[in-house]
Amino acid sequence: MNGPLFFPNTITPTVPEQRGRPRSGGHEPLAPRTGPAAIQLDPAAIQAMNEVEVRQQVLEMLACLKRQPLAEVTAGAAHTDGTLAIGSMTAVWVLSTVGKAFGRRLVRLSAVDRDALRSVGGVAKLIRNTTTRGTVEGVA
Repeated sequence: MNGPLFFPNTITPTVPEQRGRPRSGGHEPLAPRTGPAAIQLDPAAIQAMNEVEVRQQVLEMLACLKRQPLAEVTAGAAHTDGTLAIGSMTAVWVLSTVGKAFGRRLVRLSAVDRDALRSVGGVAKLIRNTTTRGTVEGVA
């Protein structure tokens, strides 16, 4: 045998391109092309947000997750509460990501109304309620 036993390593590692700094607590918009790993949330800023601002933060997180512009994400179907409809697994991801910023699980999913996990508005309300008050139904 004259060749190597395995294929030669022709791949060279590359450093991912920085396309902008993700939003950290409401200062600048997330760069959707950077992906969900780039999301950095500031717990103090989230606590200071009203529900509308939390909704906007969730939408920006979804744009980052889907790697789509915010306008494309917000063009999706609306839920009965008038905000963007999302899948429950996506809602769980959002809650988990925000919970990581606080260093704890935000809610006990078994105690949360299922309808709250079906829209951006429902998730924003959960985040707002669990980050501004000490004890809320479903808080872990």
